[in-house]
Amino acid sequence: MIEPAQWKVDKVNALTEELNESPVSAVISIKGLRNKEFQKIRSDIRGKVKIEVLRARLLRLALQKSNKKNIAGMTEHATGQIALITTSETPKTVYDMLVSKRTKAAARGGEIAEEDIIIEPKETSFPPGPMISVFQKAGIPAGIEKGKIVIKSEVTLVKKGEVISKEKAQVLEKLEILPVTVGLEMIAAYSDRLVYSRDALSITIEQIVSDMAGAFLKAKALALKADFLVPEIMPELLSKAYLQAQGLALAANFVDEKNIDIFIRKAVINATTLNSLINKDLNNENIENENPEESQTEDKKDEGSGDDAAAGLGSLFG
Repeated sequence: MIEPAQWKVDKVNALTEELNESPVSAVISIKGLRNKEFQKIRSDIRGKVKIEVLRARLLRLALQKSNKKNIAGMTEHATGQIALITTSETPKTVYDMLVSKRTKAAARGGEIAEEDIIIEPKETSFPPGPMISVFQKAGIPAGIEKGKIVIKSEVTLVKKGEVISKEKAQVLEKLEILPVTVGLEMIAAYSDRLVYSRDALSITIEQIVSDMAGAFLKAKALALKADFLVPEIMPELLSKAYLQAQGLALAANFVDEKNIDIFIRKAVINATTLNSLINKDLNNENIENENPEESQTEDKKDEGSGDDAAAGLGSLFG
């Protein structure tokens, strides 16, 4: 059996001790992060957290060796290009801190477009020369105007979810377009015997409040539908019962001190309607009494027109 190198043994022991002493530990991904960007982030958060880049296998061994309860659950997350964070800050604080340090960077080729990469029509700083062929080869409609290479029309160079090719990455860098978000990505964190996934830590306070409010409204609606008596829906249930009782009383013509005003209003409306109909009939009778001759003349005209029509038909048939 081959004995492991002493430096590896020492490193695992040191990592184990650090994990045991640190209140919070986190595994973070450094994949695709350039050294310059990594050093900038490390400098920004120095004093709040300790970051150490290490081999995934050594961290897995240290996690398994640690005497902290459930910390071995982070072993499955210790893969790929990773670093270890130890701190006294809460996992959520560390997660938010890392998110705030993300920046935009140039693509190098092979990255997945986070959104549509759109090239707007504009004049570039490039003089006529080989660059126009580079643009055209990448699918960018380019021409020359006033001694400069210009992009003639808008074009979607890479659609969301597509791979950014090396050729297109070079063009984007020339145009100073930074389509890639870079930063330290938290994979998992450990605190107080619990392992937190990235998904759990990404939840915001606003999202929690919104979800709780939505759940409350759904539960309230269900309780109302089932007539389930709880304090939160008592006002609605009482209002519903009152309206139902009032409707039943009206249908049964049951009068009491609470609904008598409704019956009075109903009676007034009925009386007003009846009075209007009576007045209309009286007005019609008065008009007929005031003009009896006109009424008789109209009747005669109607009779005459009937005789004329009969005579006309007779002449048609001989």
